[in-house]
Amino acid sequence: MGKLRHKFLDVHVLISPDKFKGSLSASQVCEALESGIKKRRPKTIFTKMPLADGGEGTLEVIQQLHGGTWISVETFDPLLRPIQADYLWLADQKTAYIEMARASGLALLTVKERNPLKTNTFGTGILIADALQRGATQIMLTVGGSATNDAGIGMAAALGWTFLGKDGTELNPIGENLIQVASISAAELPPCAFTVVTDVTNPLAGTSGAAHVFAVQKGASATVIKQLDKGLNNIASFFGSIASEPGAGAAGGLGAGARYFLNAKIVSGSGWVMDKVHFNRALLKADFIITGEGKIDSSTWGGKVVSEVVKRCDKVFKQSILVSGAFDSSANFPIFLDENEVFTISSRSENPDDSILRASEILTQIGEEIALKYLN
Repeated sequence: MGKLRHKFLDVHVLISPDKFKGSLSASQVCEALESGIKKRRPKTIFTKMPLADGGEGTLEVIQQLHGGTWISVETFDPLLRPIQADYLWLADQKTAYIEMARASGLALLTVKERNPLKTNTFGTGILIADALQRGATQIMLTVGGSATNDAGIGMAAALGWTFLGKDGTELNPIGENLIQVASISAAELPPCAFTVVTDVTNPLAGTSGAAHVFAVQKGASATVIKQLDKGLNNIASFFGSIASEPGAGAAGGLGAGARYFLNAKIVSGSGWVMDKVHFNRALLKADFIITGEGKIDSSTWGGKVVSEVVKRCDKVFKQSILVSGAFDSSANFPIFLDENEVFTISSRSENPDDSILRASEILTQIGEEIALKYLN
């Protein structure tokens, strides 16, 4: 029946990729693939639905569908240097979407400046405080790409919480002082529902916790990682069972901090974004679904955008087509997909630099190939 339908009706293609990090935004990936398909199958009907997993690009995806205003705030970077950072404000819904990486992200530091002993999330707390002052009753906090390992005490300090050492002196809320926290003084915040958006499922501390898994990319040596983990275990004594919840270790422990200080709930990033943009509704209308990311590898199948799209397609018996910058075969690859049918930029380029420079051009070529192979 599918073949007959395609023969007599225009084919409907849903393009729903994540960003190709360091190369193209999710929207640019959509445009390139659509352009290529149109060259070969000009009557194709398209729905372009860029996606994200709670990290970079999430706010832009939300704004495309729901609108909103960018609010620029004077805040601080992870080393407490003054910067301007923005968040998305939907006034009619009294809802703020805050991306912690805009104030507390690794991209704000040079490689030499990376030091999770000294960085904190104070700047993110300033953004939250601004949204609360505007009357926000709902705040969505996306937490990918952090430069911090402070369990959210920097954020909390910006909102009025204080952290004291054994001698009663107030501590600077940075990673290296987590081990010194002996008591916490709470702040009163206006009523607001907080949601933390992440695809990280790690607990706060331990061998699979924030320090041991993520701190090395933030500039930590093996010795520093052990020191940070001791601090996380100390603050975990205040957090209780929150410290062992999935996602507690997100963004250097900001997941746990948001749960404890803000009474936030933690949700899966890619699934949350897809529900926000009504992906399932678009899925049911499509004949083929194209998805992808910068690199498809074993980590893809742990809840990232591609795995969530493939899972939802399989549930309703829709064919998914995968594109990526690069591809590493893995034992986690879904058995109902063919690894040999992943369309990659790297296999069509001369080297990694060429893959990045010509990503849009090559994706357009891939679009043509997809049209010829599938859209008959």
